Amino acid sequence: MSGNKDSENIQDVNGKEDSTDVSEMLQLQLAEVEMLESMFANPGEFTLDNQSVLDELRAFVEGTIDYDVLESRVGFTIKMMTTSSPSYQLELICHFPHEYPSIHPEVFIRAPAMGRTNHRHLSENLYKYVASLDTGYILVGSLVEWLQQNAHIYLTQEKASARKGSAPESDKKEESFTRLWIYSHHIYSKFKRQDILDWATELGLKGFSMPGKPGVICVEGCTEDVDEFWYRIRRLNWKRLMIKEQEVKEVQGQKIAELCRFSKFQELELEVVGGKGRSYHMDLGKFYEFLHEHDSAYIFPMYFGVEGKNVGD
Repeated sequence: MSGNKDSENIQDVNGKEDSTDVSEMLQLQLAEVEMLESMFANPGEFTLDNQSVLDELRAFVEGTIDYDVLESRVGFTIKMMTTSSPSYQLELICHFPHEYPSIHPEVFIRAPAMGRTNHRHLSENLYKYVASLDTGYILVGSLVEWLQQNAHIYLTQEKASARKGSAPESDKKEESFTRLWIYSHHIYSKFKRQDILDWATELGLKGFSMPGKPGVICVEGCTEDVDEFWYRIRRLNWKRLMIKEQEVKEVQGQKIAELCRFSKFQELELEVVGGKGRSYHMDLGKFYEFLHEHDSAYIFPMYFGVEGKNVGD
């Protein structure tokens, strides 16, 4: 086995070395995935985001690849039925940071038939439960058990709202449009960058992410989906993350797509300007040009404190 592997440590967002033994954590992750696959053995119950990730993690644990080329992490979805309402399906989406279980996993819930308010309450209480659990132990089985025992509370509330004749929140989804401009001290992590892309795509949002220092994210689309995106990313570990500008419009008969300035969500690949260590930023002249092309040049001073100029001016 590689000597580098056993002593491999990682760095936190401030660059400080963390003494977590990544190899030990990944061995526990591989064992937990094997256990979950046996627990949820019916077709469609347990789905890995990428089956090949297990081979890559095993290669690292066995010492055949080094940590600096480890590109993958464990991600999966568990579909389950609640104990009180067997026909009602919930989905638990999990991502394991390489340091898990020495830190908590990233978890989210999908409940297609549940309204936004009850879904948010269920999610918030699940997060509180996660935070209450001790680190150092595999946790997903406990999360599944908690959901199976507690989801009926929110289902009961959902049914009560339906009996009162309230309009389903899903019917109200297209009433407003939001464009959210987000500032981060930096975006370097390959996993955060992938989360941003994956979640924006999952939620049907448009816009862009610009990695480097500072990091800039713009998402636009249905207000409910933009709110969900913001709710998710602010749960990640950031040195600084804030909303710079929030633009909200009533749809008023228009389609959401007609209000969007961007045709898709993408990570910008502009010319990189290097800095000290791993610090870098994108060419700001080209970034201003990109914003100008999408009728968004006005946002540049909010991020950088100066008026922008087109490349070549």
